Amino acid sequence: MNTLRMTKRCLALAGLLWMIDHPAPAHGAPSPNAAPPASPPSTTSELRDARESLQDLMIVSMKKALELTHDQETAVIPRVQLVFVEREKYARQRRDALRTIQVKLMEESVPDKDYKESVARLDDLERSHRDLELRLKAEIDHSLNPRQRAQLRVFVPRFRRDMQMRIDQARSVQPRPRLALPPPMPEDWDGEDEEF
Repeated sequence: MNTLRMTKRCLALAGLLWMIDHPAPAHGAPSPNAAPPASPPSTTSELRDARESLQDLMIVSMKKALELTHDQETAVIPRVQLVFVEREKYARQRRDALRTIQVKLMEESVPDKDYKESVARLDDLERSHRDLELRLKAEIDHSLNPRQRAQLRVFVPRFRRDMQMRIDQARSVQPRPRLALPPPMPEDWDGEDEEF
């Protein structure tokens, strides 16, 4: 896949993720100085395509940066892919659990037991996600030599910085969208659960 198309997909992913994290207000009239409404959000398949492209690029870059042998690729890459799948699953489940809590908070009289159960469900999701990530990270590390483990710790933040730079470059050459989206913040790339 060529670099320009990959960069465009990364830009689309960044914009879509920003729109998901920053929804428009549910009510209230727009101010007279407000920007025109944005075009309809891209489809779920476009979001999935952009995310998969970014993940594929990360895997290809990781193979090269770590100089993985064929045997290592066979052991490491499926686990890396499983990390991606798990993160998407966890994000969906966490959003649903938080939505449930928000609904309960807006209701007039909810028994304390319901709050406890909702919070316990969220805590259980976080704990099981963290445990699975730690197990997968240990399995990935087990397949690498000490130097490759060190390289992997450096690779992940470097890859994120490179992707951020490409997104910024693509923004500077693309025509300005009707609704200007702020670039993803660098700290958005640095979550502890995002490391391998």
